[in-house]
Amino acid sequence: VWGSACALAVAALARHAPGPLVVVCPRAEDVDDLVDDLGLFARLTPERFPAWETLPDDRVIHDDVAGDRTRVLKLLLGSQPPPILATSIQALLQPVPERESLRQQTRTLQVGDELDVHEFMQWLTQNGFHSTSAVELPGEVSLRGGILDIFASDWYDPVRVELFGDQIESIRRFEVSSQRSLMRLDAVGVTLANRKLAYGGHLADYL
Repeated sequence: VWGSACALAVAALARHAPGPLVVVCPRAEDVDDLVDDLGLFARLTPERFPAWETLPDDRVIHDDVAGDRTRVLKLLLGSQPPPILATSIQALLQPVPERESLRQQTRTLQVGDELDVHEFMQWLTQNGFHSTSAVELPGEVSLRGGILDIFASDWYDPVRVELFGDQIESIRRFEVSSQRSLMRLDAVGVTLANRKLAYGGHLADYL
């Protein structure tokens, strides 16, 4: 289909799709136009699955594209996957981490659980996270007394974990510039986007 008719067809199909509807554009630059057009025909919020600009071995922990790809894969594995996923043929052809590898490189922090903070900090720093006095960028972590701030590469905002001894008392997202709380969370998954991930999977493995 031509032009905005593609978004109209996607909006109609999404109403009947039993799972995530994947829309593959011929070029990476077409994805944003498709998402904009979808806003005219549907109230559903599509997710974008971008194409790598670098090879896996060349990426750094704060690579935005790698973070976005990891975030979308985790959404697809969750209980509420996105209704529409917009991507390009380039992104579809690029490998993704194997499902089991992604699970193994993810640790879940949950309110009420006990956490060995020093072991967790060691796990993060040995896998590419940078320990700082205050987190500002993805890939940074900060420990101050009973407050642990983490900014994983697949997050839009960092998370503050408040501890009472070894027990997680609260988890909340916060804004970097103002330190203002954005949302309280019951649990959060911290994923290491590093070379230990086995890139032998395909996006279809997550659908």
